[in-house]
Amino acid sequence: MTRPGPTRPRALAAALALLAMAAGAAALAQPAPPAELPPPPGAVPTVEATKLVGARVGRRRPMLRMVEQPTGPLDEAAVEEARLALLATGICEKVTVRLDRGSARGRVIIVFRCDERVTTSLDAFHLGSARSTRFWAGAEISDLDPFGVGVGVGAGVVASGDQLAARLSGKLPAPWVTDASLRLTLRYLGGQERFIGPTGQRLAGEDVPSIRVDYRRAGFDTGLLFDLAPFVRLDVGLAGDWVESTLPADATQLERDGAEEPFDFDLDPDIPVTFTVSGSLTWDNRDDPAFPTRGTRAAASVRLGQYDGVWGGLAGRVEHYFLLPWNSVLRLDAFFGGLYGPAPFYARYFVGDLHPYIPARGMGLNFAQRRGPLLIDAGGLDVARYETVAGRLGFEYRVPLGAGPHREPYGAEFFIATHLVSLLSPDEPGAFDHAPPFDVAIDVGLRFETEIGVMGLSIGNLLLLVEP
Repeated sequence: MTRPGPTRPRALAAALALLAMAAGAAALAQPAPPAELPPPPGAVPTVEATKLVGARVGRRRPMLRMVEQPTGPLDEAAVEEARLALLATGICEKVTVRLDRGSARGRVIIVFRCDERVTTSLDAFHLGSARSTRFWAGAEISDLDPFGVGVGVGAGVVASGDQLAARLSGKLPAPWVTDASLRLTLRYLGGQERFIGPTGQRLAGEDVPSIRVDYRRAGFDTGLLFDLAPFVRLDVGLAGDWVESTLPADATQLERDGAEEPFDFDLDPDIPVTFTVSGSLTWDNRDDPAFPTRGTRAAASVRLGQYDGVWGGLAGRVEHYFLLPWNSVLRLDAFFGGLYGPAPFYARYFVGDLHPYIPARGMGLNFAQRRGPLLIDAGGLDVARYETVAGRLGFEYRVPLGAGPHREPYGAEFFIATHLVSLLSPDEPGAFDHAPPFDVAIDVGLRFETEIGVMGLSIGNLLLLVEP
């Protein structure tokens, strides 16, 4: 008879081993818990960091300081306040916020995304040709806040073969005054002014088309801008100029009464430094800065300066917009200005700044000696250049071309405008022997709104390219 072996203990040990292996396999088969889990219901996430994307590199760091959230519990109200602060800079067209997962459960990263708008604009473009200058070109640009620190900057340059003007400007908040900003402009020009007399001019006893004077001028313009109300702004400023020039001693001018007198250049080499204080009040409730359809912009200004005596000036400007059927717009505008006392020539009213057919000054430089063309020869406006009294009345009819304000961005429009322009100097001999000089100008063309500003092409623009 065979004796039974120890089978029961061995079977029990084998069963225990199989059970342990199954348990280990089951443990290995279970998925690992995620590294990051959302916070339990009702718990507030913890802010780990703040990021800003979408802004250009030069603006990113100062803009991030504006919206950076402290580490700790997430404050939704503070996040929304930061988002609105970014919008208030005028740099972001749209600001969105999202939460990214942090390094551990319940920790988040706040990400602000700024869709930047175009803050750089072309303020002026100078281009033309004339017999006296051949060719000139230049541009003036500005940026609302290129570095994201609340400081706007601007620069400009215009030049011909022998004339140059340059400008650099800045605008920043005035920390010591509420709702105010400080502006500062530095400028330099080296120019050649071509003077003409009331009815003619002579040099060394010979008739000449103009009298050329080389001069240099450098200066500054600073001031404070106050936002007094939603549509009202006050600007007070101080300007200083240094002027160096050499005047011909044998120049004479022919007066309106036929007399020949020493030429009055309104420029004295013995007075190199001048100062001017100014103030202006502006009302502007137009519904669009580029293509307005309704509203009014009006401004009144005063100037007081010292140059071979005290001189002063008053000026007023108003323009009103009416919305007509078919979305067309009518603009009525008027300007009047007057000076009293010995103002230098560059502070006087220049005919080219008011008449669309005559080249305007480019950053203070006059490149042409044009006297016309004139549609109406009334009173001798063709000899007006730098005068002490100026006036302008006009209207403009605008028709949108499939786009424009309140329809699509970057619109275009057709316009036709008529202006009545007058300039004179009442203190000249014989100034009141006839009716005040005036001329009528008609301008027709197209105007385009682009990302960097409003540009136009018109009859007046074409006449400025080549001097007749």
